[in-house]
Amino acid sequence: MANQFTVKYPGDKAGLLNKIKSTIGNKGKLAGNEQQGSFEGDTPVGSFEGTYLIEGDDITITITKKPFLVSNSRIQEEFEKALKKA
Repeated sequence: MANQFTVKYPGDKAGLLNKIKSTIGNKGKLAGNEQQGSFEGDTPVGSFEGTYLIEGDDITITITKKPFLVSNSRIQEEFEKALKKA
């Protein structure tokens, strides 16, 4: 079951992509541009993947695969935390 959430990000979109890349780290992949793309990565409890769509200041993230033990709200929390880091 896909989980979708939207995060507001009024800042620079190129910088945003760098933040997403560093959040995923060297254990994952990010493919796409400043409008849309996909990502995947690994955690100690399993792998995750999803897509993103950037429209204005809204980033819509769709998680298409996640570890069973990780809640949807936890994933959203981690994304929001990562985006707030400069």
